[in-house]
Amino acid sequence: MLLIYLPEITSRHQYVFNHIFGYLGIDYNFTINREEFIACDKEKFSYAATAVNSELHFSACGLLNESSITQFVPQIGEHLGIKTLFRHNASAAALPYDVFSAVFYMLSRYEEYLPFEPDQHGRFEATNSLAYKHQFLYSPVVDHWIVQLAAALLKHFPTLKIKKHQYEFIPTYDIDMAFSYKHKGFKRTMGGLVRDCFGFKCGDYFSRMAVLLHIKPDPFDSYDYQFALQEKFALEPIYFFHAGTYGKFDKNISPEQKPITKLIQRIAANARLGMHPSYLSAEKPELLSAEIKRMEQACGQKIRAARQHFIKIRFPETYTNYIANGITDDYSMGYATDIGFRAGTSQPYLFFDLAKNCATPLKVHPFAFMEGVFKHYKPVPTNQIIGQITPLIQQIKALDGTFISLWHNESLGTSAHWEGWRTIYETMIVAAQQNNS
Repeated sequence: MLLIYLPEITSRHQYVFNHIFGYLGIDYNFTINREEFIACDKEKFSYAATAVNSELHFSACGLLNESSITQFVPQIGEHLGIKTLFRHNASAAALPYDVFSAVFYMLSRYEEYLPFEPDQHGRFEATNSLAYKHQFLYSPVVDHWIVQLAAALLKHFPTLKIKKHQYEFIPTYDIDMAFSYKHKGFKRTMGGLVRDCFGFKCGDYFSRMAVLLHIKPDPFDSYDYQFALQEKFALEPIYFFHAGTYGKFDKNISPEQKPITKLIQRIAANARLGMHPSYLSAEKPELLSAEIKRMEQACGQKIRAARQHFIKIRFPETYTNYIANGITDDYSMGYATDIGFRAGTSQPYLFFDLAKNCATPLKVHPFAFMEGVFKHYKPVPTNQIIGQITPLIQQIKALDGTFISLWHNESLGTSAHWEGWRTIYETMIVAAQQNNS
C-alpha cells in the first residue's frame, strides 16, 4: 500500500486520487504527518510544493487545495510527446508537470465553469477549449498522464501491481426523430405536405406520399438494419430516445403514441435504453422528470442513463438535474461540433461538482465520435471520414480505453442526404472490433 504525504487533504485530493489509483488498482493512504511519512520504510511519495526529504516527489501547484473556482490558467508543457497541463521547473519532481491537478482540471471541466462565449445553442464549443487551442483535443491526454504516472511509480517501486484493463467498444444511437414521415398525426403530416408544395420540394413531396401510401419505407426507419448489425457483429449498443414535447429543436413523436411505444419496447428487447432529454429541458430542467416518466411508462423499466439532446450541457446544472432525477450514467461528454476527447479521457469517471466542491455518484461516459460533426460542422468528403475516426480508435485501443461512437437512426437510413454513410458505419465497426479480444 502506498503512503502519500499531503500538507492538507481536501475533497479535490480525495476525488482525483480515488480516480487515478482506483483505475491503477493501487491501494493507498494519505498522511499529513511529516514524522509518520519520514518514518515509513515502505512505498511512499509526497505531493506538495516541495519534497519532505529525498523521497519520490510530485510537485503540487495548489489547485487541489482550493475550494472555490478561480481563473486558474495552467501552463502548457509536453512530456514524452504528450501535451501536459501545469508545467513546472521543479527539478526534484518525478514528472515535469502537476499530474494530479492536470487530471482534475480536465475531468472536472474546470474551464467550462469560467466565462466563455457560447454558441447559438448556449454550448461551450470545442474551439473554446484549451485542448483545441493547444492541439491535444484528439488525444486522450488524461489516460496518457496516468500511464506516465504509473511508469514513474514503477521505476521507484518495481513490485507494484498495476491493474490491467481491456479495450471496449460501445456503439450508441440517439433517436432524435424516430421517423421522418410516419406516425406524425394529421396536423403535422398535412403541414409537411403543404410546405413541400409551396416550397417547391417535389422530391420531398413524392417521398412523403410514397411512405404514407406504404410504397416506400420511411427513410429514418433503419431499425431492422441496426438489429441485423448487432447480430452480425455481436454489438451491445445503447439507445437514447427523445421523449420531450414538440418544439423548434424537439421533433420526435411522443412515446405515448402506440407505434412509438412498440418501437421503444422493440429496442428495449434488443439493447440497453436511455433518455435523450429534450433541448427545452436544458432551459427548463423541471421537464426532465416528466420525460423520464413518459419513457419508463413506454418501456416498462427504470431509466438510469441519459445523453442530452444537441449535447446541450451546462455545468453543473445539467448533471445536478440528472442526479436529482435518478440518472446514474451520463453519455453527453463530447462535443457536437468536433470529434475527440472533451474531458481528455476515454475512460468513465465520476462527476465532480465544482460549484459544491464535492464528488458525486454520477458516472460520466465520454464519447469520442459523432457522425453529425462531419455532416453539419466540419464537412469532409465521405471517403476521408474513416481516416478521421481510426486514429481515435487506435489511441483508445493502445491505452485499453473505451471507444463510444454516436450515430443517429436517420444517418443509417435510406435518405439521399446520408447516402454512403452505412458503408462508413460498417467500416468503423470493423476498425473498432479488429484485434479486439
